[in-house]
Amino acid sequence: MALFCLLFQILAGSLSWHALVSAQQCLTEMVSDGCGMHANGPICSWEQGLLRKKTTKDYSTCTFVVRHPAFLEILSRESKVELMAEAEAHEGRVCNPDDDCFYFSSSQMHPKPNSQIMKVHLGSGKVESIIRETEVANGMTLGKEGELLVCHQGIRPSGGFIERLNITTLKSSIIADNWLGRRLNSPSDIIVKSDGSIWFTDPNYAWVQIADGFVKPNGLAFSHDEKRLYVTNIGSTIGGEEGKVERGRPHSISVIDVGEDGVTLHNKRLFAAIATMVGPSYKGVGCPDGIKVDNAGRVYVTNPNGVQVISPKGKLLGLIKVPGASNMGFARKDLNMLKILNDKAIYQVGLSARGADLHYASHNKGGKSHPYY
Repeated sequence: MALFCLLFQILAGSLSWHALVSAQQCLTEMVSDGCGMHANGPICSWEQGLLRKKTTKDYSTCTFVVRHPAFLEILSRESKVELMAEAEAHEGRVCNPDDDCFYFSSSQMHPKPNSQIMKVHLGSGKVESIIRETEVANGMTLGKEGELLVCHQGIRPSGGFIERLNITTLKSSIIADNWLGRRLNSPSDIIVKSDGSIWFTDPNYAWVQIADGFVKPNGLAFSHDEKRLYVTNIGSTIGGEEGKVERGRPHSISVIDVGEDGVTLHNKRLFAAIATMVGPSYKGVGCPDGIKVDNAGRVYVTNPNGVQVISPKGKLLGLIKVPGASNMGFARKDLNMLKILNDKAIYQVGLSARGADLHYASHNKGGKSHPYY
């Protein structure tokens, strides 16, 4: 039985490779619009032999790496990775249509833990800090009333907390700092469901107290129909400047079904294990961080070599290469512009795909809902 399974996988890989050859021929013809689309950035097909350095591909020149032909469906004629702004952009990734700004948090651990809450004006590209001192602000999202919801990892001996921040007045309040009287660990990422409920992950970056089936839960996102919850798990990361990892611990995405009541979760299972597609980072072991979903159910996850795109069934489709990518968010009215953060800058790439809609009430639009992350 084991031999049969192995042979089946090799055969399946062979079939996929032939499909990729056809895709590569199509990609070559793009330059002359042979496929009805023009490529604005180098596109390569992925191949075996990378870890043994036996591949003929020079992935350093590739912007998009195709693992499966379905990856081409997210690209448009204008798809290319562009530098939006230089900034210490690590987390946050919130696009606010009311002031046409993109909000994010910086990352600073030395000489003391701190993280600024910053924004870049989409029209001018100007970057400015709005909160210079935080207790290590991390993930952020917009609440139903247009306020900024911020995860703070906390500084010892205090625990982490979730803050509600008025973007206009900068007035803030704490909406969660404990669970049944026990301190939160280090809140990392946060999302708001269409019913207004707030969901966040609470890993053990600062200390360990509470766990529920995850080693280090990080990013989270609902499916486009909110029937499933995706959670990234970076338990393989030990930390330290050398990026040490424990290969036997999780570097994956889990998916959990959401009950009919919209609150209870059940049937947790592995959705995809994440590994680096190109480059030596983590020696093949991935570090899935930020996660988003488009309206076709595809899953986008940041990894040290960029943004990997995965089918609704967990099949790796391809890579948008941005070295050091840590997080991302969809923007524009149609949610077809992906903003990618990598600690040094914010990049953007226009897609034919659209991010899944999550609504909030805009103060400047008469209370109407607007689809933005």
